[in-house]
Amino acid sequence: MGRKIKKILKAWKKESGTDRVIQFRYRGGILKIYTSQPGWLIGRSGVLHDKYEQLLKGEIYDFKAIEFIETDYYWA
Repeated sequence: MGRKIKKILKAWKKESGTDRVIQFRYRGGILKIYTSQPGWLIGRSGVLHDKYEQLLKGEIYDFKAIEFIETDYYWA
């Protein structure tokens, strides 16, 4: 399951143009993404967020939601 999530996050980062995704945690159906650029991953009007949320729902059977946790810029 971790490989599937990594593959999807890699494509998401490439499409959004960010390189500041530090790490992710998946537990209990919730994917927590730690980044200093959450707005880039969300996209204009949430288009990227919705696209990749649907993709994750199709790939992972118990997926529920995505949460973004904003970190310091210098932590990356």
